[in-house]
Amino acid sequence: MDRTACVDIKALPLQLLLRTRPEWRVQPVVVVDRDKPLGLILWANEHAYARRIFPGMRYAAALALSRELRGGVVSEAEIAVAVRDVTQRLWCFSPRIEPSTREHGVFWLDASGMRHLYPSLEVWAERIREDLRDAGLYASVAVGFSRFGSYAAAKSSSKNVVFAGADQERASVRRVPIVRLGMDAYLRDTLLKLGVETLGGFIDLPAEGIAKRFGVASCCSGSHA
Repeated sequence: MDRTACVDIKALPLQLLLRTRPEWRVQPVVVVDRDKPLGLILWANEHAYARRIFPGMRYAAALALSRELRGGVVSEAEIAVAVRDVTQRLWCFSPRIEPSTREHGVFWLDASGMRHLYPSLEVWAERIREDLRDAGLYASVAVGFSRFGSYAAAKSSSKNVVFAGADQERASVRRVPIVRLGMDAYLRDTLLKLGVETLGGFIDLPAEGIAKRFGVASCCSGSHA
């Protein structure tokens, strides 16, 4: 059976920002589209998430939640160079690499046949993680049976994940917090107000109601991540 892997370099632009401001690592930090109060938050670190500061919020609103918050801008040119460099590194681990066109730092790899070149898929995934760590980048690797399943697992875990079967992947996906996915900010915030915090809870909602309220694209917001 074909295996698909997703490499998630955690908030790549945020990691690029922290390379230049390492003293910020112990504080809540965000990347914004512009360094102004009405700037939009694009990425946030774990310290920011802990203070309920999420991508999609305005910088001013986030500052009201934490006086310790730090923010900065990372240019598209800087991100493009990093994506290109990572893609070249990943060629050493798979013949097919696909960087996400919607989310910087997400890459899909063809993992089929890798178990014949490495002792196990777990070893293969860890070699990728170690190689990126050598480049100064923190990432997690998920090996699954579908693009979205591996994506959701990589986004929601700080460790590597290797699914033994498709059923295990589907069960895991249902437990993924929606705040960890690249979901539309309005949809995410509305779901949280309704008490829907996991992808499983979202999946269980009536599809017609979701499509009517948020648009058809919302029902498959993560399927083409």
